[in-house]
Amino acid sequence: MEKILCPTDFSRTSAKAVDYAVYIAQHAGAHLSIVHVIHLPIVDTSETALVASELLGEQMRSAAEKLKGLCQHIEAKYGANRDGGFTCDYILKEALLTDLTTELTAHQGYDLIVMGTTGLDNTMEELLIGSNTEAVIEEAKCPVLSIPATAPEPKLDKIIYASAYSQEDRYALKQVIQLGSYFGSHIDVVHVVKPKEASSSQVAEHFWNELQQLFPGVPLSFHEIPSKHRDEALHAYFKKAEGEVLAVVRRKKGFLKELFSQSLAERLTYQARLPLLVLQGEKDQTT
Repeated sequence: MEKILCPTDFSRTSAKAVDYAVYIAQHAGAHLSIVHVIHLPIVDTSETALVASELLGEQMRSAAEKLKGLCQHIEAKYGANRDGGFTCDYILKEALLTDLTTELTAHQGYDLIVMGTTGLDNTMEELLIGSNTEAVIEEAKCPVLSIPATAPEPKLDKIIYASAYSQEDRYALKQVIQLGSYFGSHIDVVHVVKPKEASSSQVAEHFWNELQQLFPGVPLSFHEIPSKHRDEALHAYFKKAEGEVLAVVRRKKGFLKELFSQSLAERLTYQARLPLLVLQGEKDQTT
């Protein structure tokens, strides 16, 4: 891992994401870029354009000061750009966050996005951050680690990977193992099956044997859990196993809309409860 991108809007939620991004950059010896975007609506008259231009200038100056202060804080506290083993800078653009993150991950070599996310309450921060996180995950060309404001202090000793016994698991697990290698993480591979299908032990055994051959020496364990509700079972396992990050694969467009649907959120509420690592299921051949 060489480059980490961490969007911020200077809120409490995004501050927690910055903590995680710094923690990962320290252990990986990576470069961390803190990014803030400003987007003003399109105007249709010269008068409103002048007002918008002045407003943009004020917002850019204010954001630049905050970003500079944040980087100075990271330098002073964690030794970035000095003897801390990692580097840090900031990016300030007039752009849409999804456009900028897509461009940076596709063409500028960023390996991971770490950003804050929230639950489903109706505060403005939660509406803005929650929708931005969903949009970024849908479009990003790299894994996205979403961090809720309620997350504990950064720690990645135990990662829970939700498996579907699919070919995508192989590539996604490579990404999880790479991240975990910087922390000596133990990775629990968990597959939830309906109780009537729990007898399909041959499939599970074949999958586990394949993983052991693909990733020799990696601290992996495998668990098949019978349950009617995949989300509830994953959450219960995560809590029991004292997991620190839950890793899932974004298998198709619209994945986040399904994952964060109201009914699912009521039962599991991934966003509000635990750090969630969303991975690409297969390598994007266009990048």
